[in-house]
Amino acid sequence: MTAKTNKSYLVLIRNIGITICTASFIAYINFNVENGYYSMSVIALSSFLIGFLEPRRGWILALVQGAIVLGFYLIKPIKPVSEDLAMFASYLTLGISLVFGFVAGGLGRLFEKK
Repeated sequence: MTAKTNKSYLVLIRNIGITICTASFIAYINFNVENGYYSMSVIALSSFLIGFLEPRRGWILALVQGAIVLGFYLIKPIKPVSEDLAMFASYLTLGISLVFGFVAGGLGRLFEKK
């Protein structure tokens, strides 16, 4: 039983690493696009990915992703192309991540049962 528990935590740590990479990509996209469709599409796809990777604890990954993107916006290490779009997309990332992570987690649990 301990080996299975340790394995699930190692998978969670691996998925947190993937989440950090996707959140960094989202933050870069939010600061460098002139159109909101690209940033919202990237947010939705990466949130779906992290929800599908971790069906039971996808909300943890969604919070990590949202915190990284929001932190990147608040620090502002680079000047955004559109300040309003960067602010809008950064704040909206947390909500979109939670919703799409929840939906993908439900689909992941469905596929686990079969």
